[in-house]
Amino acid sequence: MDWITNLLVFLLFLLLSGLTVKARLLNKPAAASGALLAWLIWLGTGVTGVLSLALFFICGAGATRWKKKVKRQWVSENQKNKTDRKASQVWANGGMAGLGAVLAILFPEWKEEGLLIVVAVLAAACSDTLSSELGTLYGSRFFNCLTGKPDQRGADGVVSLEGFVFGIIGSVLIALVYGFMYSFGWQFAGIVLAGLLGNLSDSFFGAALQRKGVLNNDWVNVLNTIIAAISMILLSIAFS
Repeated sequence: MDWITNLLVFLLFLLLSGLTVKARLLNKPAAASGALLAWLIWLGTGVTGVLSLALFFICGAGATRWKKKVKRQWVSENQKNKTDRKASQVWANGGMAGLGAVLAILFPEWKEEGLLIVVAVLAAACSDTLSSELGTLYGSRFFNCLTGKPDQRGADGVVSLEGFVFGIIGSVLIALVYGFMYSFGWQFAGIVLAGLLGNLSDSFFGAALQRKGVLNNDWVNVLNTIIAAISMILLSIAFS
């Protein structure tokens, strides 16, 4: 793949990012960050990584916008920041995927591992987004993930059975991209598991740290993706 192709792909990502600004899905810095992130993922992992990123963006944007006005009446101020279309949110959700792509670029012999990290991170981000956005909307019973006691819908670290199911769906959706492009072997199951573990850790850190003002939502999302990446690395070592 020559530099002309890569340049054309980058220009395409810039064009698409401009459309997200016009559609009011992202602000300009966030759109520029998204284009750069997509390009890194393209260079490191090719079509599979980009398709995973695109699916996460579609699912995340759709879930966030779905009945948005209804959801805002339930969520805390920290949770409301999730709907801010800022560059920090792009990097919080996708920064670890970018690092996985850079790993694949710098060390081609580790391209498979880099791809698995990218997809696992995006699975965690998608799992968290669907779990939070749709679980808050359709959940019936809500409880604090640390204490197990009933708690306020939409508060940091508060979960529901319905939200957990939506989280599984989000992780599986991203894993399906890898499955169709490569294999439905242990890697597929590993991506689903890593994504789900990242999502669960997000709830834990939300209850333990975000709710107390120690971390904001962006940093909780970073920890979510770090847990997913580490989980995928450990699974790769175990099955290699």
